[in-house]
Amino acid sequence: MKKIQVTITLDMDIPEDWELVEHPDGVPVLTIGNGRYMYMSFLPMFTKGLEPESDWTSVCSEKFASEVVDMVQGEEVEMKFIVN
Repeated sequence: MKKIQVTITLDMDIPEDWELVEHPDGVPVLTIGNGRYMYMSFLPMFTKGLEPESDWTSVCSEKFASEVVDMVQGEEVEMKFIVN
């Protein structure tokens, strides 16, 4: 198999009451209210066309989703607040 490295940088404007905390699993999460926490990770997106404005979806078979997750050899997620 070949190796590919994907780097994703995502800047978000979030509500003032969301906080960044360390989850007991050792990953950074956002507290998003009502006792819920959000972890940011990759989400594969699929389309059937190479035309502009193609329809994209994250829907795929469980088997293929499992195969994609198994291909991931490592993942590093960093979340930090940016102070202007």
